[in-house]
Amino acid sequence: MSLTRQEQHVEISGYGVPLGARAIHFYYTKPEQQRLLGFLMEGIARYEGTVLAYAPDASEALCDGLEIFGLRLTEPEILLVEITSNVRSSIGSIAAAAKRAMGREHRVCGRVLCDFGSMIGQETVCEVEDLLHHHLAGLDLVSVTQYNGRGFGAPITIEQFPTHALAIVGSAFFCGNRSCGLPEDYLRNRLIREN
Repeated sequence: MSLTRQEQHVEISGYGVPLGARAIHFYYTKPEQQRLLGFLMEGIARYEGTVLAYAPDASEALCDGLEIFGLRLTEPEILLVEITSNVRSSIGSIAAAAKRAMGREHRVCGRVLCDFGSMIGQETVCEVEDLLHHHLAGLDLVSVTQYNGRGFGAPITIEQFPTHALAIVGSAFFCGNRSCGLPEDYLRNRLIREN
């Protein structure tokens, strides 16, 4: 018996995130920033396509974390994308890398970890999440975006809960959401409320 796409999931911190869904992570310490590298390592072990995208201020901590797992950023199992100040173009590159990673030797699913570090602020995080969602839509993968949480107030982190299957804030708060909505719907409703 084969599973439908909604029944297939990837476990992150004890939560089942369905294929095609997204998680968001706001970290405050280097160990918190590195903790989801295990999500990628599990993907490699399961022979899934893996992509790591990172902002310049996030690369050192991620590199150190990979070395803990015995890998380097030059490993062929992980496709790398450096996130530049042209975020729109970088997101296009992330999506292209995800398609390449999953297309290698016909891998059935994939994992994407995007660390935007402190590059994205609370004013634009919703738009970035929506853009990434559109670029990755339809792919059998789970994506995780993470941000340096010091640049975000509690209201903006809470604002992410309705559109993500899993939201992680620091070490203390995990919010699973089995009925998460689309970011574009949330943005549309947000604009209506503001006007």
